Amino acid sequence: MTKAGNEKNDKARLRRKRRIIVALWMNGTSGREILSGIFRYARTQIGWDIRLVQLPNTPHPKRLRRLAAEGVDGIIASNMSNAALTEIVSNTRAPFVFIGPPATPIQRPPGGKTSVVSCDDAAIGAMGAKHFLSRGSFNGFGFLLAGSDANPREQGFKSALAATGKECSTFRSLKAADEPINAEDLAAWLKSLPKPAAVMTYYDPFAVQVANVCREQGLAVPEQVSILGVDNDDLLCEFANPTLSSIQPDHERAGLLAARELNALMTRPSRKPRTFVCPVLGVVERESTKPLTPAAHLIAKARQFIRDHAAKGIRVADVASHLHVSRRLVDLRFREIENTSIHQMIENRRLELAEKALAETNRPIRRIALESGYRNVKTFEAAFRKRHGLSPGAFRKN
Repeated sequence: MTKAGNEKNDKARLRRKRRIIVALWMNGTSGREILSGIFRYARTQIGWDIRLVQLPNTPHPKRLRRLAAEGVDGIIASNMSNAALTEIVSNTRAPFVFIGPPATPIQRPPGGKTSVVSCDDAAIGAMGAKHFLSRGSFNGFGFLLAGSDANPREQGFKSALAATGKECSTFRSLKAADEPINAEDLAAWLKSLPKPAAVMTYYDPFAVQVANVCREQGLAVPEQVSILGVDNDDLLCEFANPTLSSIQPDHERAGLLAARELNALMTRPSRKPRTFVCPVLGVVERESTKPLTPAAHLIAKARQFIRDHAAKGIRVADVASHLHVSRRLVDLRFREIENTSIHQMIENRRLELAEKALAETNRPIRRIALESGYRNVKTFEAAFRKRHGLSPGAFRKN
């Protein structure tokens, strides 16, 4: 072919725009950052016609099928929960780049090439554990996520803790990732963690829910529960109370790599599909994981001592002796941080134990009073009536 003929074909190819479907999960900052990376690369290309499909809002199936009928040269997607989108990916041989976990099953027709761009989820989990370990002495660790399947972020978090001899409790919400977690179940789990506790969540919306439940239950953040999310969604993290620390994946780079890989698959027929793993940028620290002050450490030790020994009849002087400080100092610190007294915290723990025994056993009330740390049943009944407005017997019947 002559030089003039080659130039003519090149011009014709440039005039014919490539139709690209970009389907992204847009309920959060990660989708916007991925899209920014895609556009950043697309600006270097002549003739990309991008059709944006925003998830999780289900686009009308007819619209997606119409886009497919008009012709698809390439697809980038970050979620395969949309049935119409899955249908298109499964029935077209157009090159496809998936942004998400490499193990996600994606059905393709013969000849349909699929490359994958993923964040290093195991590294994200490990980074969360190392951040907590560098910020203080925690007695409990927890990870919160949705779904029953094993998750690389959870596994990375637990593995990094296990390397230092630490154990981790997992809270799994069986609802969809974008649905609210049951507040009562979450509150019970948070209360069960030895304090001070460090909790990492799968992503920032879960961290916000943890912070809200802590506030409702009177759990101080970060003194009692330290919270770390993932994605660094500024809108959520900066306006939470307290502000939330979060791990920052490189979502924009993931979008740029996805667009670059799609272009390679479209322009080079011999190109083999590939898998890319994006590194983690780091932790953006805010109030929810600030290092514990010496006073907070003191209170944490006192709280754990009270939890373990309240039923043994301890008094305020016993707590001060355990901490090797004066009673006046520990009482002052309690009022500053906990907004209560040591005596009241001991009382609260004893009543908590008594309430549980009344609800779950048939043991005599006198025995329950003694087992909960009270010296006589009259003192117990007076404290119980003051809190509940009824006697222990009436509480048990109710």
